Amino acid sequence: MKKKLVFIGNKAAPYQVKLCDALQEYFKAQFWFYEYVGERPEWWKIPLGENSKVMKFSGRFKGKGYYSFGLFWDLIKFKPDIIILGGFMRWHLLILKIIKFFNIKVAIMSEPLRNVKNDREESSELVNKKTCSEKIKFFKAFSDIDLYIGMGELAKNQFIREFDFLKENVVSLPYPQDIEEYYKHPLREKKKGDKFTILHANRLIDRYSPLFTLEVFNRVSKIYPNVELYMNNSGPLKSKCVKYIEENNLKNVKFLDDIDSWNNMHLIYKKSDILVLPCTYSNGNGTILEAHASGMGVVISKQINNIKRSSINEKDCFICDLKEEEFAESILKYINDPKLLILHGINGRKLVECRKNSHVAKLYYETFKKHGLLY
Repeated sequence: MKKKLVFIGNKAAPYQVKLCDALQEYFKAQFWFYEYVGERPEWWKIPLGENSKVMKFSGRFKGKGYYSFGLFWDLIKFKPDIIILGGFMRWHLLILKIIKFFNIKVAIMSEPLRNVKNDREESSELVNKKTCSEKIKFFKAFSDIDLYIGMGELAKNQFIREFDFLKENVVSLPYPQDIEEYYKHPLREKKKGDKFTILHANRLIDRYSPLFTLEVFNRVSKIYPNVELYMNNSGPLKSKCVKYIEENNLKNVKFLDDIDSWNNMHLIYKKSDILVLPCTYSNGNGTILEAHASGMGVVISKQINNIKRSSINEKDCFICDLKEEEFAESILKYINDPKLLILHGINGRKLVECRKNSHVAKLYYETFKKHGLLY
């Protein structure tokens, strides 16, 4: 008989909802969320189906995290064998202290924990023993967890080194992704003189450096005028981006304001050729995986974690220092030698095959089995 598994997370992200469906092969799984999309655009909403839901009587305490007063009644009704808590927060500590009386296995899943007050802060400094003793004292209160899941090796190492969690109880697992549709895109067969489309898919925030992208595009377009840029439409830096476009008289820049649904988002990648991501910090980024699955060229910064397996410099992408001339030169390599787009597209697809939902669901099952959660 399949074990009952519940994941309790912040937002009903579409890729998590789809992973829940993939996990049905191994578990009787349900994913419960505190809110639907939060600050994400409305087109993020997808049908949650019978396996996922937004919990009743949920909300968020300012500076304290999420809560749901309907959660405990849901747990009584479902009677899970395994609970995965999405993140270290006070409400999850309360859940942990209560459910440990009922012989339920508990895992907790988290990104590397940065020394910031909220997600909007841009610092890449991680919580550590030297500067964050009070925060670490709180994280150590989760000592009754059966399995600590770091979203990538950086998080795993932080849990062991800084929080002193037992090494044998800490693992690294990948984020869920929703990339199956991207594999249906054709490879980018181009020749010199063709139009090339650059994509800045990430939000317009400091960490993802949209103004840097615009400067790179400005440099490229002066050398190769037959190029265009698609940019994400959301984020606090949009007005600065618009101002830069106007002041520099940039042509062929379009903000992506016509996405009607999550399930059609992949079409933006289908009509793009080269992804650009000059971020200052990221714990691994879904847009990179989506671009590889789509067969695109990829130009990214060195400040991105958890991409060693899927992004190899000059094999399926270009990984650059945060220098505008270096990004521009890498884009021009694709334009001047279009065969590189085919080569990198083929290699990228092979390297991210393991991130399809079916592969990730199996990996989660095997990990839980190995670490004794499937007693």
